[in-house]
Amino acid sequence: MNHLFCKTFKNYALPVLTVSYLWLASCHHASALPFEVLHWWTEQGELESKQVLVEHLKVNDIEFEDFAIVGSGGGGAIHVLQMRALSGNPPEAAQIKGPDIAEWNNLSMLIGINELTDTSAWEHFLPKVVLDDVTVEKQYMAVPINIHRVNWLWLNSKIFKQYGLAAPTTWKQFFAVANFLASKGVKPVVFGGTPWQDALLFESIAISELGAEKYRQAFEAFNHDVISSDEMINTFKLFKQLHHYATPEQQGQDWTWSSQAFINNEAAMLFMGDWVKGSWTAIGKKAMQDYQCVPVPGTKGVFSYNIDSFVLFKKAHSPIDQHSQSIFVDTLMSPTFQQDFSKLKGSIPARNDLDLSEFDECSQLSSNDFKHDIKVPSFTQNMATSSHQKAQIIQLISDYFNSDSLSAEDAVKQLGVMVKALTSK
Repeated sequence: MNHLFCKTFKNYALPVLTVSYLWLASCHHASALPFEVLHWWTEQGELESKQVLVEHLKVNDIEFEDFAIVGSGGGGAIHVLQMRALSGNPPEAAQIKGPDIAEWNNLSMLIGINELTDTSAWEHFLPKVVLDDVTVEKQYMAVPINIHRVNWLWLNSKIFKQYGLAAPTTWKQFFAVANFLASKGVKPVVFGGTPWQDALLFESIAISELGAEKYRQAFEAFNHDVISSDEMINTFKLFKQLHHYATPEQQGQDWTWSSQAFINNEAAMLFMGDWVKGSWTAIGKKAMQDYQCVPVPGTKGVFSYNIDSFVLFKKAHSPIDQHSQSIFVDTLMSPTFQQDFSKLKGSIPARNDLDLSEFDECSQLSSNDFKHDIKVPSFTQNMATSSHQKAQIIQLISDYFNSDSLSAEDAVKQLGVMVKALTSK
């Protein structure tokens, strides 16, 4: 069977159809298979960083087969992966992170990384939060490649310099700056218009209002007392105040739309994780020249993290090429790959033993803060909760943000009921 036809069919049919995977399996045996990798890196900067992986694998005679799913902050990709895996035909590797790693491992679908390569040195160059993220019952079940900071506020250098504005470090200062810019006819802040982006903004506000410990109690431990507290109500109220700066054209727009508006000098500020920096690097923009990076107001000293990692799947209907899998793991963990990848992705390497002197100033600041700040897992990026739990929580948060009638008190009550349902046995 023609391999090109098989590959074309897979790329276009899999995201929308529950196809006959037995038929697809015959494609697998038509010729030597490339190494299929599921991910959601589809924006320009992400594509350039992904190409680093492609080239590093090619050096070792591994052909990267792209299985990319667009949109939803990875939600769509996870749905397609579930279809593939439950039909007995998962890709060789997939971008899985946080508590989802343990959930996939509990289904006995993953290959232990220790079976593929010597991991004895990993504990010497991976930070504790990274080690904790990729291990299940003290066994490595995923390969970490980078660390993103989520609680960044980006400032447009041209606009801030034009009006002689200082970076806001408190919410009082933020609203003063935003209202001043609005009075001058400048869009103060640009948002995307999807639920996960609304929730990402809420997450940073929650860190600032609750503090690191109560944030973790609420969104990692699902502590009912914290979730139903007055502090949580105030968090929702502050969150809603930012909707004043939202505009109709943002509805349904993904983060690439808002990041482009920001870097094109159409808005002064942007809340987003540092993956956004990869898109600006791709078009030649420079940190601290074209844009500045500061912690979200009220979150200085706290680092909300997102760790990209990959798992490897057992294959029910085809032989496992452990040699290729071993090369894939060793490539992801190599110092050269992690440096080259993160420079383009906007992140910092998962390894903490690498020279970052050639990284931009925002990445160097991120690296320094990661070493010294209190670290909290980003619940919107699947680091604190499973993707199923996260999806329902962020929808509630987004509904509140865009509602004209739902009060903060009612939203908190709904959150409490939802969390109780999600955590009930």
